[in-house]
Parts: sequence; structure tokens; C-alpha cells
Amino acid sequence: MSRRYDVCIIGGGAAGLAAAVSIDRSLKTCILEKNPIPGRKLLATGGGRCNLTNAACAGSRKTLDFFASIGLETRLEEEGRYYPYSGRASDVVKILADRADEAGRDLYLNCEVRSIQKRDGRFLIRAEEKSARGGARDAAPVSFDCGRVLLACGGKAGPQYGTTGDGYRLATSLGHSLNRVYPILTAVECGDMEDLKGIRARGKVTLKKDGVPLASETGEIQFTGDGISGICVFNLTPLIRAGEGETLQEALGRFEVCLDLAPDLTDERLEGRESSFGILTEALAERVPVEEIKDWRLPVRGVKGWRQAQCTGGGIPLSEADPVTMESRCCGGLYLAGEILDRQGPCGGYNLQNAWETALAAAEAINAAAAEK
Repeated sequence: MSRRYDVCIIGGGAAGLAAAVSIDRSLKTCILEKNPIPGRKLLATGGGRCNLTNAACAGSRKTLDFFASIGLETRLEEEGRYYPYSGRASDVVKILADRADEAGRDLYLNCEVRSIQKRDGRFLIRAEEKSARGGARDAAPVSFDCGRVLLACGGKAGPQYGTTGDGYRLATSLGHSLNRVYPILTAVECGDMEDLKGIRARGKVTLKKDGVPLASETGEIQFTGDGISGICVFNLTPLIRAGEGETLQEALGRFEVCLDLAPDLTDERLEGRESSFGILTEALAERVPVEEIKDWRLPVRGVKGWRQAQCTGGGIPLSEADPVTMESRCCGGLYLAGEILDRQGPCGGYNLQNAWETALAAAEAINAAAAEK
């Protein structure tokens, strides 16, 4: 016998929890979460501090009002970043989960959705519930019958937190298409740099393709054993992707990063210097001659994969969801929120803002549709 609900939310992360809190209490609602705890990836965001949104986001005020309405105070820090006042991501997860529980939501943990079908205007969801031990032999089939579904499963970035692309499979089974997905907001691989591992330098990073500059970012560059990292590097990675009919390996040869490791110094100021030591650390100066200090070029050999990536590039095309209600244009009664959509921003709260914004829009639309009915 299927468990019957008005609304079923698939995914108990940022978007799923925000929607669960916001859907009208008169609507019987459940959350299906494959992890043993809700908000697992959210706990790791912002270095465990949870950068909720950014003042530069058009919808940030609504997000801040939402959190204020559920009792979470926030604080504004550098570069427009908003954090919970306590500085703890765990507090964000707890208050969302507590408010969802107070709203009467049924939370099914260790519950992995296998399929969704739409029949006679309702959705049949088949899933597997695992015991607390989580063994495959302990999984039991379970099904849910509901009038509306919100897909808030996340993307593929951070599979260690349970985000393994399940939502794409479910969405495409209901008629959606999928733009190629790839890891973004991650480190860039440039070859053997073991001698520079752990060194940090403030500079400007420019990404070029076929010698043409695509974008530049300034900030702290962190050198790894095989390349460069840091927010200024992460924000360039959405541009490192293959073109139509091109493999990533074919595309990589067309990219390079150019580092200005003395962005505050002019060429005239550097004139006559015999070494970059005194500006750079000794180890870095051994690799970077003074004549290259403002344009040190490194090949792009790759980007770090899904486990290191903070976000997913690609996903369900935005054109396939109503931008106001987040309802699917391919399947009525289905809503999409968060990282499952092909909508990404830089580091600094932009991607969590996307999760809150789309979740709240979907919840409002679900409430309105139920009221009309």
C-alpha cells in the first residue's frame, strides 16, 4: 500500500528543507532523504559556517526575511556575504529541520527514490528504505502516492554528501532534457607543482582560451601539488568546458591560466630587478623569473572532480521550468529547485541563494495551486 501525500519533496537538503517549512501546513507533506541525516551537504558549506546568500543577489532580501521569520539571525561580512549570526552551518540545518517538524512534515531518512511515474494526474514514487545500519540487504521497498512532487535532489558535486545526480535520472524519466553536467568551483590542475604545495600568494588569475582572455579574478591563489586553488581560481572553472562535439580532453589544450603575482606593482617598479624573490616567497621565486611575475602562464591540464567541486555546471535547462513558479513545463505538478537546474553563480553565497529562491518560489506556487483547487 502506497503512503498517500499531497506533496512529496525529494531531497532533504537546502532547497528541500526550505520548501518543507514554507508549504502550507494544511497540505500533507513528506520529505524523502537518502542520507541518514538531513542537510548533510549544507553542513559543509562555507567551511562549516554556511554562507547563506550575498547582498549582490537580487533575491537576497527575501531569503534574509525567510530566515528571520523562522528565528535565524544573520550577519553581513566582507564581500557582501551573509552568514548565520552564530557562524555555524549546523544551526541552519537544525532550525530548518525543527521548523519542518513543527509544520508536521514526515521526514523519511535513508530513503532512496528509484523511480517516479505519473498516472491519472498523480505521482507514484518507488523508493527503498534502509535500516539504520544501512546495509543493502536491509533495504525494503516502499511507495508514495502524491499530487505534487518537488525535485530538490541537488546535482553531482560532493557525492560524499549523497549528491550523485539522482535528480537528473528522475527528471528525464518525466520528460526533461539534460544539459551536459561538469564539476565547477573547484581547483585547476596545471602539472607537477609539488615544490609549491601549501604556498599562498595574492594575485590576479586570467583564464584564456586559444590565447583570448575569457575572465579574470583577483584574490588569494593557493598552490597545490598539481595546480592552483582558491576562490579566485574556483570562479573561473565554469568557463573550462568542452564545446559542442568536443571531448573535455580535446578542449583542455585550448585553455591556459595566466597569473599576475604582483598586481599592485607596475612594470616600471619591477624594472631592473634581477629576481622575483623579495616579492614572492623563495620557493615561488625559483619557479617564476621576474620577467614573468606579471604574466606567469600555466597550462590547464584538468579540473578537480566531483568530490572536490562545490557546485555542478549544467543540469535541467531553465527553459523547462516556469521562472516564477518553478513548475515543470514538461510535467504538470512537478517542481524543480536548487542545483538540479542549470543555473550557477560564483562562490560567495550565490548558489545557496539559488536553492532558497527556487524552493520558496515552488512552495508559494504549490500553496497557490492548492488554494485554487
